Amino acid sequence: MTTRNLGVLWAQYGPYHFARVEALRRQAALEGGWNVHALEMGSQTADYAWTRNAPFELATLCPGAVAERLSFRAVFLAARRVFSRLKLDVCILPSYAPKQSLAAFLAAKTLGISTVMMNESHAGTARTRGISALVKSRLVRAFDAGLVGGQPQKRYFESLGMPPEKIFTGYDAVDNDFFSEKSDGIRAASASWRVRFSLPERYFLSLGRFVAKKNLSTLIEAYGEWRAGRPPEPVHLVMVGSGEEEVPLKALCRKYHLPIYDHAGATGQSQAPETVAEQPGVHFYGFRQIEENPVFYALAEAFVLPSAWEEWGLVVNEAMACKLPVVVSDVVGCAEDLLPVLNKSDLKSHPDSVMAGMRTNGFVFPPGSASGLKKILARLASDPDLRLTMGQAGRQIVESVSCGVFARNALASARAALGVPSGVFEKVGEPAGTVRHP
Repeated sequence: MTTRNLGVLWAQYGPYHFARVEALRRQAALEGGWNVHALEMGSQTADYAWTRNAPFELATLCPGAVAERLSFRAVFLAARRVFSRLKLDVCILPSYAPKQSLAAFLAAKTLGISTVMMNESHAGTARTRGISALVKSRLVRAFDAGLVGGQPQKRYFESLGMPPEKIFTGYDAVDNDFFSEKSDGIRAASASWRVRFSLPERYFLSLGRFVAKKNLSTLIEAYGEWRAGRPPEPVHLVMVGSGEEEVPLKALCRKYHLPIYDHAGATGQSQAPETVAEQPGVHFYGFRQIEENPVFYALAEAFVLPSAWEEWGLVVNEAMACKLPVVVSDVVGCAEDLLPVLNKSDLKSHPDSVMAGMRTNGFVFPPGSASGLKKILARLASDPDLRLTMGQAGRQIVESVSCGVFARNALASARAALGVPSGVFEKVGEPAGTVRHP
């Protein structure tokens, strides 16, 4: 059997990347014929303060560097050097932009290495027009295969000229079992975890960076208007994350007369539990490492991602793995694949209560509609049975985007890039284990 060298490059490895490549290495060992090499551009990133402990050998093109600040030349030369040393036959690359990704792609092409494009973009996130769009199309067609998020992403890259049989889904995966098992254990000891993190008895959850695209002002507006109606349900809003939008978000809380609870310095041994039994308000917890995030998911009543635009939204995967109902704007890239429309059994279960935007495991809404989101929050707060049903459905659905699916489809995309006989792959949106032949 011929053994091929496969490289998987990201700007910097974090928890998501380690989980995916671990699954890929297991799948490669099972299938045989592959050596998998984990590669990153820099050992630091400007966006995430991850703590890291690599479970396998990781080759860094530019050790000590911040990936996003590397020059085109530095990445190009380092990639050529490392790709040559590893004798790569095919490399799975993080798209064609920004300039660092383009440099790695061109380095692979100049060495005659087959390339697979990883990408989450879809028509709703496309910003290029005119000549720039033509250049993008040429770049996309220069890749030998693609590994993308789901169906909107697949349609988008087909429209740019990549052959459909060369495009595989399943790129956007998290370690579902990690989140599921951790959240189950936390729920079993919920009282002690609430005390340790000063979490309210009831709350909706937002988790992610505080940046403009996340549209968190709409969430606070919807929550503030709902609380202004003095609903009987004492549900708080917990926001985990950090970023440049934090100051204006807190100002918006004050506009709606929402109490602000600041836990950003808490380490899991924070305040006394009685401090969270006060008037419902907005709790800010700052950035948290992935090991702590299951606590916030496990004890929440629903997860909300109101983005104005979003390539995929991995936090939705995490919330679903933790059996949470999810509420996302209809422009979020995972909405089509991970929030399926109601089927007949769902309609039978809730014949008199179906709302616009209701899905099997949550709700979708227009990102500019605070009033629509307000109605969703009110509905979820008042219906524990619906929350339970949706959370259980979500845990099953998210298995269609597992690290195992990523691994199998990554190898299928590598074979397609090399032009060797294609193997089985799985389509996002189908139950894990579904066998398909392109």
